[in-house]
Amino acid sequence: MILKVKATNKHNGEVIAYELEGDAAAGFTYEGTHMQEVADNKIREVNNSLILHDSPIYTIKAGESAAIEAMSFDIEINAE
Repeated sequence: MILKVKATNKHNGEVIAYELEGDAAAGFTYEGTHMQEVADNKIREVNNSLILHDSPIYTIKAGESAAIEAMSFDIEINAE
């Protein structure tokens, strides 16, 4: 499954958009790197919000959307 992630920084309005690939059981990767090991600090910060136990990435199905309000980001997720 592919998750399209769009995160808007609450402080400066910067938008970060990227894709994660994988599934809830095996985990998700960003360009072949596990989502917690991404070198880009901004993407890794968003990913850290996505891995929390109540995150919709564990239950979302293809065709669904979800939103998360994290400390620094408003995050939209679209599953394909």
